[in-house]
Amino acid sequence: MSRLNRAVTRLATGATLLGRRLVDRASAWVRAGRRDDLTGWQASLGCWVRLALLVAGLWILWRVVRAAPALLWAIAPAVGVAAWRAGRPPRKPVVPAAAAAEVPEPVEEQPVSTLSDAEFVDLVRRAIGPRSGVHLAVLPDLLGELTGEAWSAARVRASLAAAGVPVSGSVRMRGRRVSTGVRLDALPCPSPAPPVVPAAGVVPAGQDPATPGATATATPGRRQVGDLLIETVDDSTNPSRTHVRVIGKGVNER
Repeated sequence: MSRLNRAVTRLATGATLLGRRLVDRASAWVRAGRRDDLTGWQASLGCWVRLALLVAGLWILWRVVRAAPALLWAIAPAVGVAAWRAGRPPRKPVVPAAAAAEVPEPVEEQPVSTLSDAEFVDLVRRAIGPRSGVHLAVLPDLLGELTGEAWSAARVRASLAAAGVPVSGSVRMRGRRVSTGVRLDALPCPSPAPPVVPAAGVVPAGQDPATPGATATATPGRRQVGDLLIETVDDSTNPSRTHVRVIGKGVNER
């Protein structure tokens, strides 16, 4: 490519880049007129005013150039110089050999949390306190005060996802705007404590001590047969054995 072709290409590229920069700056200036503290057409009124001023300025410039065409001899060189500078090819950065051989700095790792999901949910509940919810922007500081550890936003989000706690996009806090956070009613219910089984021989409060079962006592049975009185007694040590006693002329036992 000849020197003339390179110069023309540079001017064309620079003019294109210069036009894009002017359009981007004008658009940003018009958008900056919007007010966040207002709503509806009042919020965008500033944008319309700035757009009207921009159009009026272009119209006045066109009328001046049309009335005095000789001004183009001053405007054209200024535009050409600006396009020539904008079309300058980017320079390749020179990386020294010493910088290329440098070892990258180690990335600071987040501390591994040793809390269980239930303990983390309890910490979030304590951080919310009497409020109805807490913002994610405030939650790392509150958890740091409760645990004495450094909590980042990424660590909080990972712990919330692991514990199954949903994140809401419309959480209110007193003195702050509505933002993303965690609601108190979205936290899982705490697991109930297991019932305590009393030890053997221990009587719970409000209950009467257990009454031991009655000991079986052998009761003799008597039967009259003629002149004889027959008495039967069950053996307390052997249920299948019975003692028989005959009372009359003589006493026999089997």
